[in-house]
Amino acid sequence: MVIATIEVTGDDSRPATDLGFLLHKHPDRVQTFPTTQGTATVFSSEATAQRCRVVLHVDGDGVRPDKSSGVSPYVNALAAEASSRFVVALGKVFGDTIAGRAAARPDLVGHVWDVVVTVAAVPLRSASTPAELFGPLGWDVGVRREQLSPVQWGESMHATITVRGRSTLRDALRQIAVLLPVLADDKHYFVADDEVDKLERLGDGWLGAHPCREAIVRGYLKWIRPLTEQATLRFGDAAAPDDDGARQYRAPLARQRRTAVRELIFRSGARSVLDVGCGEGKLLAGLVSDGFAGRLAGIDVSVAELNKATTRLARLRDVDLWQSSLMYTDSRCRGFDAVVLMEVIEHIDADRLAVAEFSVFETMAPRTVVVTTPNREHNAVFGLADDKLRHPDHRFEFSRAEFADWAARVAERYRYTVELGGVGEDVPAWGPPTQVAVFTRIDCGDKQ
Repeated sequence: MVIATIEVTGDDSRPATDLGFLLHKHPDRVQTFPTTQGTATVFSSEATAQRCRVVLHVDGDGVRPDKSSGVSPYVNALAAEASSRFVVALGKVFGDTIAGRAAARPDLVGHVWDVVVTVAAVPLRSASTPAELFGPLGWDVGVRREQLSPVQWGESMHATITVRGRSTLRDALRQIAVLLPVLADDKHYFVADDEVDKLERLGDGWLGAHPCREAIVRGYLKWIRPLTEQATLRFGDAAAPDDDGARQYRAPLARQRRTAVRELIFRSGARSVLDVGCGEGKLLAGLVSDGFAGRLAGIDVSVAELNKATTRLARLRDVDLWQSSLMYTDSRCRGFDAVVLMEVIEHIDADRLAVAEFSVFETMAPRTVVVTTPNREHNAVFGLADDKLRHPDHRFEFSRAEFADWAARVAERYRYTVELGGVGEDVPAWGPPTQVAVFTRIDCGDKQ
């Protein structure tokens, strides 16, 4: 079993019990959650306006010695270690907090608290110490090792770590989620390129300037050189200077797009999502990493892409994947709360676009549809001639006015409202590189 506590101190502007809104856990209840590492129990050992302390207990029953788990049948401490297995449970229970979501009280996400986080049984296998990793982030770090018995064996390699400081809860949990596996110098699951994406999300705002950045990146990515090189470039080395001379990394547009779509999905309240044209499954993997607990599915016309998606998602959780097309009716695509068409419509011949519209908005009839597509006007920023499209497989690309007209016609025809937006740098006169439309069905109860 593993035990961790999160404690905040209230002030005149925020009672400490507001912690419950951030963690999405009522301070007066004991709640349990199934995780792959066993049952997680959450409760408040103290809940007053001055101080609130939340306890997370993971019983470790999911760490069983069998062939599929890779856990040795001999005596080991895996079930009681606060390493990557514990971080998986942490993400399952507090995923919304780590992602920076607090639907009932969004004002709390950026609130800076006096925070104390204590985690027991942290394995200290890394060459970097807790003080070297947490100290530069502004934390006062306490480390208590247990004495082994008999005494001549010395101290345990496991320690109870306590960090104290002022921080948002989101940043505190993100730093814990990254640095515990680094201290343990181990990850129990296969690490692929989507783990670089996760590190980028968790390390946003603090990892790039950390003096031990390279050691953290290497430890988090299990010393896999191609992945560590990717991550190193993302956290500052490939950044361009801003106007004031400061270096700031801008994520690739595809990653910005996936992040924006994930946020729109969570904001919609959808409990089931179908990704049309899912490709390698990066959006679906990101939703899993962000703690989406509902049903996920993806379709694509390419078997090769679906095979890649299957490999990517197999180690995360069950996601339905199948070959399909918007050009014909597929009953398996019905019944989802949200359908995503991310960079899809521009690959459809203009004279067949109406078929795809009917397939999504009439046959599938989800409550929410999220569509992204290139903004043709922004192509000038990329140095493309007026008659050139952004990708050789694109059949057309909408200007902003054309996209707005198309979205309005679709919304009116199929009884949806529509909200337009963009992703990426919004350049004066040319707009953002990606256009977004979020359709919400008016007659929500009629077709589900």
